[in-house]
Amino acid sequence: MKNFYSSKLILKLLLAALISVFSLDLSGQTAEETESFFHSFTVGIGHTMVAKGIEAGDKKWLALPSWALDYNYRINPKWGVGIQNEIILSDFEVETFDNERVISRSKPFSSIAVLGYYPWREVMVFMGAGAEVAKEESFVLLRLGAEPAWEISERFSLVLGLTYDFKIEGYDSFGLSLGVEYKF
Repeated sequence: MKNFYSSKLILKLLLAALISVFSLDLSGQTAEETESFFHSFTVGIGHTMVAKGIEAGDKKWLALPSWALDYNYRINPKWGVGIQNEIILSDFEVETFDNERVISRSKPFSSIAVLGYYPWREVMVFMGAGAEVAKEESFVLLRLGAEPAWEISERFSLVLGLTYDFKIEGYDSFGLSLGVEYKF
């Protein structure tokens, strides 16, 4: 029960930090001054890697196929917010952090609210919090990541997604994906 309350505390602290950041004028500029598009959707395909996977009773590194659908809103040239959604297309078993139990996951779906920082025009680094849901059990998760993009045309970019997810009371995973971003 103690871990449940610490998870809720971490989520509340992240939410408070996000609200604090958005109440500030972080750069003194609006996105209109430097960007013509504020919104973007990205569809990506990739793999989610799980280091403590279990296959046929043996501990094994698993590479699981996944799809991603992300929405981002660029507040100004340096900051943005978004929602990242991901579904792992496989059923699998994984050992928890504490090595006390093996949990089953049936095509888990994750949704994460993120705060993104753009150190360069086409590179976003982000952090966020959300949940991973599967029929067996759900986990609160924290995400760190980066998304460099290469512009194809004025409205389209190729995006490389690199993410690290920490599922509280669950397991870690690392994601690598390639997507197409549409800006509007």
